[in-house]
This record gives sequence, C-alpha cells and structure tokens, in this order.
Amino acid sequence: MPSPRSASSGPAGGILVSVDRTIAIPAAFFTDVLPEITAIEELQVTLAVFRLLADIGGVEQPIPERAILRDRLLRLAMRVEGSPREPDRRIAKGLDLAAARGTLLRLDVGAGRRATVWYYVNTVENRSTLAAVERGAIAPPQALWAEDADTPPEIHIERPNAFRLYEQNIGALTPLIADQIIRAIEEYPADWIEDAIVEAVSYNRRSWRYITRILESWQTNGRGEPGA
Repeated sequence: MPSPRSASSGPAGGILVSVDRTIAIPAAFFTDVLPEITAIEELQVTLAVFRLLADIGGVEQPIPERAILRDRLLRLAMRVEGSPREPDRRIAKGLDLAAARGTLLRLDVGAGRRATVWYYVNTVENRSTLAAVERGAIAPPQALWAEDADTPPEIHIERPNAFRLYEQNIGALTPLIADQIIRAIEEYPADWIEDAIVEAVSYNRRSWRYITRILESWQTNGRGEPGA
C-alpha cells in the first residue's frame, strides 16, 4: 500500500503546512472587498499583488506593473490552454477591476518613452503619501525614480480608461455609475466598453443606459451590428 503523502511534499499535494511563510493581507480586504469580487481575474491579480509586495517590504511599497505581468506564478494560474498570450489580457483585466474598485491605486510615472505604470495598495497611509507627492510637499518615493534621473518624475493617479472616457464625454461619475462600469468590466472586454462610450457620444446619446444597450447588442449580434 502506498505511503501517505507527507505535508512537506510540496504544493502538488494541496497541503498548507504551518512552516510555510505567511503573507499579511489587510483584514479590510476580507470584509469590504472580497464580498464584492465576482471575477476570478480580479481575485487572482489582487492576491498576487499582496504576495509580491510581501517580498519587497509590504503594502506600503509601490510595485511596477511589469512585475505583475511577468510574475511566473500568476501567469501560470491565469493561463489558457492553446493561448500563450492569454495571461496578459486576463491580468490586465484583473488590474483594471482592482483599480476601478479602488483596491489598487494606479500611477502613471514619468512621460514619453520613459513612462511606466505602478500600483499601490489603497491604504490610508499610501493615499496620504501620494497626496503629499501630488501637492509637492514631499518627493516621490525613490523606487519610482528612473535609475539615472536627476529630477523627480511626474506622477499622476490614473483611473481605468472607461472611467476617464465616461467623465470626459458623458457626465459625473457617481458611485452608482462607477459600480455599473465595474460590472461591465467584469462582463465585457475593456475595448468594447471604451468603443461603446465613443459610439454613444457619436449618436449624442450620452447615458450609461444607452452604452449598456450597445454592449448587450454586441454581445448578442456581434460587433458588426448596430449599437442599438
């Protein structure tokens, strides 16, 4: 009779042993964020960010987007058989959802060819730090500087593109509309939402209800059909 698999036999056994290192995750994630998450991409990306941050000093640290996109364990978890590039799209969707929900703060750092994207976990301390950076009270954290930079980089807190397009072309982003956009990001590709907003504006039908009708039509009839 084969011997039982020991607890130290590795992750293939699905066993979590007490000697494994632990990763700190804020309790608010479980009480305020987790009950709202419905997309597996958002959950996997958010948990991966906590794991990566534990390796570099904790949730007070910024993390570059490239580190998330290149993370081997995350790419393995989000792979799709027969589609080697699929993790990129799914990770991007998870990051969009986490930034839209406010779990992560997305930063555009620098400009032009040297521009990079970074993330902070949305904690009180991190929001306070970024607010001080934006008003010029303190310099950006050293991690955000380019290696050979003599001056601090420009830093902007950035929302997902669908949010910005809505605010620029439709109207004020109320909590109700923000929640509906998050639900749309869960259900539709990001470029569909952006294109639907543009199409609604072109018909001068500036409402989220009309944008939703366009998305539903595309889902049913394909992108070649009229939006309403």
